[in-house]
Amino acid sequence: MLSLQKSLIIMIICILSVYLTNVLYLKYKYNKIENKKLKLNFMGSILTIFGILKLYNLEKFSQIFQKYDIISKNIPIYSYFYPFIEILLGISYIKRYRIPKVKIITIILMIISIVSVIISLIAGANLRCGCLGSFFHIPLSYVTLTENIIMLYMSYN
Repeated sequence: MLSLQKSLIIMIICILSVYLTNVLYLKYKYNKIENKKLKLNFMGSILTIFGILKLYNLEKFSQIFQKYDIISKNIPIYSYFYPFIEILLGISYIKRYRIPKVKIITIILMIISIVSVIISLIAGANLRCGCLGSFFHIPLSYVTLTENIIMLYMSYN
């Protein structure tokens, strides 16, 4: 498993890459950058990319996710649907489809994720994070918690 420092570096690189790509896209397409469009595109891109990464090895992601997600522990099939939910939410943000409902669903998912991570961290569990699927061996840590809190904040505003 990667160290916390390496995990943090990977997450920062992923998030900054997506952010800068969206900035460049908006600058190119509209010749200006509106914060609302940037936020919606960024949220959509992150959810879509992270969802697709989970599909790389859906079975392995499901095993990782079921160890800490409070819903997947009780309803294992949910872990197989989760990446598709993320991808659909991401596309909805990008296409501006029913944004108020999409934000509510995202807020619910992020709260569930935050609670799941906090419970696992308090229990002292040494688990892998499923945020980037099984592609990277990232530990479930404050990095995961921070990512979920930022996504919650962005979907709320």
